[in-house]
Amino acid sequence: MTEWVGLNTIGGSFPVWALVLIIGVALSLLVFFTSKNDQQPKYHPLFAYVGFVVAVVWIYSVANEVVNILQTFGVVFSISNAVLGLTLLAWGNSIGDLIADTVMARQDLLLGIGIPFTIATIKKGDYELSITLEEYVLAGFLALSLLTSLIVVPLSKFRMSRPYGIGLIVLYVIFLVVALLTESNVITADIN
Repeated sequence: MTEWVGLNTIGGSFPVWALVLIIGVALSLLVFFTSKNDQQPKYHPLFAYVGFVVAVVWIYSVANEVVNILQTFGVVFSISNAVLGLTLLAWGNSIGDLIADTVMARQDLLLGIGIPFTIATIKKGDYELSITLEEYVLAGFLALSLLTSLIVVPLSKFRMSRPYGIGLIVLYVIFLVVALLTESNVITADIN
């Protein structure tokens, strides 16, 4: 269930939104009174870090809401989380990654983007995984794809060719068919 973080209280009486408002106004006044219109303040580089943190928080929040909306559609239309994860969520997640990775590659930046997952782990702590046949299919095809890339890419001197791209697309289509057949219990196996 989604929490209304802004409506939480500190010590049972002081709302979080009021604390954020007070801090925001205080920082705004600090910047207003310590900066000039014709030159950058000394702490200007700090804005980049603050902007990055704010962007991560927004991306994390929006991504969670999109996932919640898609899960709601899954409940309404009786679509399992596995099928949603294989199709809509994976494609939607890949579009953002494509844009971010393209920008990072053009700027030659290497930066981990696991911050939202780290935040979630810190907030919720350890959790137990139940491994099903679908997870084995997912892990197997991921391993096959990675091993194929690990072998083919160096052999082709790190040049991505059209046949390699077509091969990856074919592998994805095969994976999608096998995963959907597994999810719909056409393919079954006892994994215990």
